[in-house]
Amino acid sequence: MTVLARFRQRLLPLGLMVGMILPMSSAMAQQAFPPAGTLTTQGHGEVKVRPDSLSVTVTVQSQTPTLAEARAETNHRMQAIIAALKGLNLSGMKLETQGVQVFPVQGEPAKNKLPKVIGYQATNSLNVSVIGASTDSLGESGSRIVDTALNAGATNVGSLNFFVNDMAAPRAKALELAVKDAKANAQAMAKAADIALNGIYNLEGNPQFGGYAPRPMFAFSRAKAADAAESTPIETGESTVTGDVTVRFKF
Repeated sequence: MTVLARFRQRLLPLGLMVGMILPMSSAMAQQAFPPAGTLTTQGHGEVKVRPDSLSVTVTVQSQTPTLAEARAETNHRMQAIIAALKGLNLSGMKLETQGVQVFPVQGEPAKNKLPKVIGYQATNSLNVSVIGASTDSLGESGSRIVDTALNAGATNVGSLNFFVNDMAAPRAKALELAVKDAKANAQAMAKAADIALNGIYNLEGNPQFGGYAPRPMFAFSRAKAADAAESTPIETGESTVTGDVTVRFKF
């Protein structure tokens, strides 16, 4: 192989690398510096949504001298809670075990000695959800679930969350309104600049959901339930799905 042939062979991989890098750099430059004859604007859309579902976490915690006693007591109390919740006969209600934990409880360590195990603590958490209910009924359903669980032996009830089971329609509507808003903005700009729009060059967008916050936020416990003479009041409220888009029009 001649010296010139070897030199060309060494240059070939470098040429391939340059060929791969150049298109990427060109695309990045095109994004950073929009081509002439384009008009860029933003659009915003909002859709108010009310929840049709809820979820809440019910927890039982027991501490006893032995492991067997801790498990037995926790399981017994959770079975009573499940039976009481099923007795509510709420349409669309689902029960799902969220987690079971058992761990030793250690006492104060003596000097130069490891701490001794003085008991065992067992925790059982249950997720309770109601799917596809009317918004007006969710507050009452949440109140009944909380009160029933606490009265049946739950140690804590928390993580109350309201949500829309199917967000596809509100997300699509928010983006639709955002695109319409961007188009109206572009048309106003084009009219002022005495130019005519000629289609869309580029379009980017993303929907966002703010989420629901129960008013007020709750972390229920048996101690609080014992002091309450009435059922727990819960309001669902409403939230907003927003859509924001960036549109580049040709002219």
